[in-house]
Amino acid sequence: MTGRTISHYRVQEELGRGGMGVVYRARDERLRRDVALKLLLAETAGLAQSRTRILAEARAASALNHPGITTIYEIGEEGEQLFIVMELVSGRPLRALIAQGPMDPLSLARLGALAAAALGAAHERGIIHGDVKPENIMVQPDGRVKLLDFGIARQLTAETATMTRRGLEQSGPPGAQIAGTIAYMAPEQFLGAETDARADLFSLGVVLYEMAAGHRPFPGPSATALMAQILNDPAPALRGPSALAGVLNRLLEKKPESRCQSARELAADLGALARDLELGKPLPGAPSKRAVAVLPFKLLTPNPQDEYLCVALADALINQLGAGGELLVRPTSTVMRYAQPGVDPLQAARELNVQVLVDGSIQKIGQRLRVHVQAWDAAEGATLASAKYDSEMVDLFGLQDQIAEGLERALGAKAGAPVAASAAPPTKNPKAYELFLRGADRLSRLNRWDTRTAIEMFENATAIDPRFADAWARLAEACVQMGAVFEPGPQWFRQAERAVRRALVIDPENAEAQVARGRILWTAVKRFQNLAALRALHKALRLNPGSLEARKWLGGILLHVGLLDEAREVLIAALAVNPEDAFTLTFLGQTALYSGELEKADDYYARALAVDPAHLWANLFYPTILLYRRQQERAAEKIRTANVVAPSEATLLSCEAQLWLQRGRNRKAAQIVQRALRGPQPLLHLHHLLHNAAVVYAQLGKPAQAVGLLRKAGGLGLPNYPAFRDDPFLEPLHDHPQFLRLLADLKREWNGYRKELTRRW
Repeated sequence: MTGRTISHYRVQEELGRGGMGVVYRARDERLRRDVALKLLLAETAGLAQSRTRILAEARAASALNHPGITTIYEIGEEGEQLFIVMELVSGRPLRALIAQGPMDPLSLARLGALAAAALGAAHERGIIHGDVKPENIMVQPDGRVKLLDFGIARQLTAETATMTRRGLEQSGPPGAQIAGTIAYMAPEQFLGAETDARADLFSLGVVLYEMAAGHRPFPGPSATALMAQILNDPAPALRGPSALAGVLNRLLEKKPESRCQSARELAADLGALARDLELGKPLPGAPSKRAVAVLPFKLLTPNPQDEYLCVALADALINQLGAGGELLVRPTSTVMRYAQPGVDPLQAARELNVQVLVDGSIQKIGQRLRVHVQAWDAAEGATLASAKYDSEMVDLFGLQDQIAEGLERALGAKAGAPVAASAAPPTKNPKAYELFLRGADRLSRLNRWDTRTAIEMFENATAIDPRFADAWARLAEACVQMGAVFEPGPQWFRQAERAVRRALVIDPENAEAQVARGRILWTAVKRFQNLAALRALHKALRLNPGSLEARKWLGGILLHVGLLDEAREVLIAALAVNPEDAFTLTFLGQTALYSGELEKADDYYARALAVDPAHLWANLFYPTILLYRRQQERAAEKIRTANVVAPSEATLLSCEAQLWLQRGRNRKAAQIVQRALRGPQPLLHLHHLLHNAAVVYAQLGKPAQAVGLLRKAGGLGLPNYPAFRDDPFLEPLHDHPQFLRLLADLKREWNGYRKELTRRW
């Protein structure tokens, strides 16, 4: 077929053969892109009544739009030849990974969760895959999965099941293909019973078992033997984590009603298992504690003017419950997606990987409030606490305090666990407090326009009550967010600094203000005062052990100054509080990069972008790890993607220079890195651009320029002795006197940070 044209697709090479047909790489001559072209075998297309049904299944599958499902571009016929044109997916079939032996539980849980999420997206559209097996799961270079042949192979599978019920037993290649399909079928498919999405879940259970054990649970040597085992025999016990065995046992139940009932539920269970496995042994202040989520409350008396109460009341409880450090309380930004009506609290608990879920409702009549709060045991589905609270609007703070104390008692938190400012209300002015709550609601939405509105509301709250320390602290947080994420520039940090000073004069023990102070100190505006910033963030964490922001940014600075083990520990503890925080995942990716754990760094960056595809820092850092992995095509692709998020970004130019260097285009690399250094101020901190540029000059044989850039990077927030010492791209500098002097200076500074850590903490 090579060189032939089907419709307007020119065949380039064969990619593989299966029970349905042959897949080729082809060139779409109209749109000038490479595609996967599947030509269905004549005998497949000629099966009784299957031709029309295969086309119908393919058309239904073509409507699916999910990152874990291969996109179908076209279904066509040319003469008697049926063909399907699909997205060309790079990566390795899961079968190739299984052939290497049993997979570690963490990788298995992550891949399984991704596959289950893809199945769930299709099942919710009424589409069943029908042939889930390792050959139809592709693992991409960034660790994501793609399910192939979605819905298309279902008719062939149905035919195979029918033939097997009649006692079909063949030898040779056709029999092997049939046996390969039978091995992953659910029992009900052999019994002629009506099947539904739960058959896909059984098939995925067989795949996951094979990933865990290195062999299938039902290894019968023939089609009939396989069928008998699947119908009658339990799967052999698995070694490994009991939680994983429990998930697989549920999937491999013979009766559909005894199985896991939805792919979405399975994805949540596997995702929770992956997070638990990643956290590993209990760390100080982290995963040994119960995880809690407080969902946005429901307003039973709808009024647009009162909707802020739903998030604001939840946000206040989140802050108060987390302040004692005894509970891992998911942050407001994570629970915002559950603000819509009709949320199943137990499903939300699964997805958030928490043991306890709190939800509630609000009735507002005039200036009176009635709040009903429930706490659920997620594992048992039982109510831990249920209470009603009545309050006047003017006593919102007292209401929050009552609810938080009631929940602490119900959850068994130690007596005396600190509740933020419980001795007195943060303000006696109800209008100032209402503005504060409205601002907190806006700030939780994490976009530029709502953050700007939040700033205005906090400014108005402080104008009404200039002694309102919490409002000054939140104003500082909002200004830092604007300056660091949405509108990089010194003006926001100057405004944040003024707000921090006001907050700390009123309340020197305000943890939120200390976090903002630490972040401001670690900026170019303040010339990266590493020690002072670390001290401020550590103080914030001491004042509020549950503060995700303090822990996350403490880890971020630790990794920059080269305390990599300490950074990893702090960041893993932050991940326990919020497993879906893109900043934490990005910082963990940087830590892994500087530690030389390139595959792990790749995984963290991919996960950060899965959480937030537009995340600025994750987009701009990702090409660097791919360059260190020498994966040039993936690096080029990520540079293109990041350029959409941050056009004309100088840091990306420095990555592009490294890419041309790896391609052997030294002159072009030199030209591009000069453009990067002379261009506008980068959105990321300048020290990352300087490090990247130093790598280029080191590889070009210009040690003086390289060392000068590294020294400057060290003075601007990246005095990272281990990273510079172990950077494989800086090896040409290892015998250069200036580089050795730089390393000696950085090592002294690094030892100073280590002593500070030991002495203070």
